Amino acid sequence: MEEFETKGRRCLVYADEDPQVLLIEPLDERELEALDEELRAIKAGCNRRFAYTALIVKDWNQELAPWVAPPVYGKVPFGSGAAETLKVIEDGVIPEMQQRFDSLKGADVIIGGYSLAGLFALWSGYESTMFKAVAAASPSVWYPGWMEYAGHRNPKAERIYLSLGDTEAKTKNPVMATVADNINSLYEMLKGFPDIKSFLEWNEGGHFKEPALRTAKAFVWAMN
Repeated sequence: MEEFETKGRRCLVYADEDPQVLLIEPLDERELEALDEELRAIKAGCNRRFAYTALIVKDWNQELAPWVAPPVYGKVPFGSGAAETLKVIEDGVIPEMQQRFDSLKGADVIIGGYSLAGLFALWSGYESTMFKAVAAASPSVWYPGWMEYAGHRNPKAERIYLSLGDTEAKTKNPVMATVADNINSLYEMLKGFPDIKSFLEWNEGGHFKEPALRTAKAFVWAMN
């Protein structure tokens, strides 16, 4: 793993020789412990050479949230830092990686993530033309206002992967309990776009079961 900084944000990089596709994922420091496991699973599931960039997130609820929302657990509200984070990726991460690897110039870029980072990846696939595919593992589609947002916009990404654990909706939190209904509704919306290839996968267990492996599966589908 190599490290660089762009637009004041720390990034970690893994790359095969002459990578054919660029994967980008926002991660917090705790998730770095499982990053080797995730990368091994991606390599095992895909024959394409890839470069992977982890954008380190310090304030999860601020940097990945598309708009302000009240807290749904704990006392920390959600901010509206997603636009700034997306700009860091568009103007910092992608150009830096293309400068490091000539083979990435013109290559597919895939944005992915888990939980709120998965929602950020989905939102980015609606907002930006820079991503060929979205790999959204257990995305927080319970997020207040998300379904209204998605219902009034056309995605710009060409491939969108969704997944959810089959017991994630079994929670006493009334907002987060909408996650299964919302992801089913979102998938039905996506199937209405003939130019977009979409897929919804159900994983066994709750939200915190094997997040690294679920994210790897998302990236593998998006690459293949």
